[in-house]
Amino acid sequence: MDITLGESLDITEIQSIKEEIANKIGDENQCTLDAGSVNRIDGAGLQLLLCLVRTQEQLQWQNVSESLYGAAQTAGMVELLKLNR
Repeated sequence: MDITLGESLDITEIQSIKEEIANKIGDENQCTLDAGSVNRIDGAGLQLLLCLVRTQEQLQWQNVSESLYGAAQTAGMVELLKLNR
C-alpha cells in the first residue's frame, strides 16, 4: 500500500489524516510512505508516524522531506521513525 502524505501533519489535520491512513491500510502489513511534500509537522504528526512505524510490519519511507527529517531530529526520533536519508 502506497500512501502519499500531504503538506501539513499538525494537530489541526491529524484526526482526518489518521482516519484516511487507517482506511487505506486496512489489514495490510506492508506500507510505503511518501513524505516528500511534508512542509509542516508538529508533535502530533510525529506521534502518528511513530504509531504507523510500530504497527506496520514492513514500512518503508520514500522522499523524506527536510521538514520531516528536521522535526524528527529535533525531537530525537530519527531512529524511532526509522528514517533514511
